[in-house]
Amino acid sequence: MKRIYQSFFVVLLAALTLTACSDSKTPQEGDKYSVIPTPMPNMPAVTEIFSLSCGHCRNMEGMLPEIQKLTDTKDINQVHVIFNESAQKAAFIFYAAMIQTNNEPSHKLVEALFSFVQDSPKDMTDAQRKVALAKIFHDNGLKSPYELTKEQQAEIFKLLQQSEDIVRNAALQAVPAFLINGKYLVNTSAHDSLQDMANTITYLKNKK
Repeated sequence: MKRIYQSFFVVLLAALTLTACSDSKTPQEGDKYSVIPTPMPNMPAVTEIFSLSCGHCRNMEGMLPEIQKLTDTKDINQVHVIFNESAQKAAFIFYAAMIQTNNEPSHKLVEALFSFVQDSPKDMTDAQRKVALAKIFHDNGLKSPYELTKEQQAEIFKLLQQSEDIVRNAALQAVPAFLINGKYLVNTSAHDSLQDMANTITYLKNKK
């Protein structure tokens, strides 16, 4: 009888060890990611939520091509937050670029917009800002936000409303953030490498 119990515990401990090893490689809810309060099933597979005024978001922008590669994601959808009036103005600038580039502004253009929002001298006049912003858009073959038609402005306001809905449904508190399948919010700070975060994104893309 003693040998039977010993054998049983050996098998049990082995099973527990294997389970622990398996679980350690699987992103855990509450740690690496969370389920948002109001899922939005019609959203793209991977959405980055960011702000042009966020320094961490600017750093993340340079990592997006590698994240696409590591997660086998063709396109990463981008949504600009509108937490406050300043963010709303930045979002209008970003979406002015989005609607004129088939929702795919180049990384060069987005970096120029980050630079405009974050690096412009604080003592610039409104007229100087208008000229500087127009130059960025014109250098990329686009109309400046001040030259858009009423139809284009209406399109931007629609995107602003969608941004507000997404931020509210996700109960988002900070950026940058990645929303997967309109349901899972990646906890970026819980990952110790780009590969680690890519593993979580890939896992969530395939999760039912």
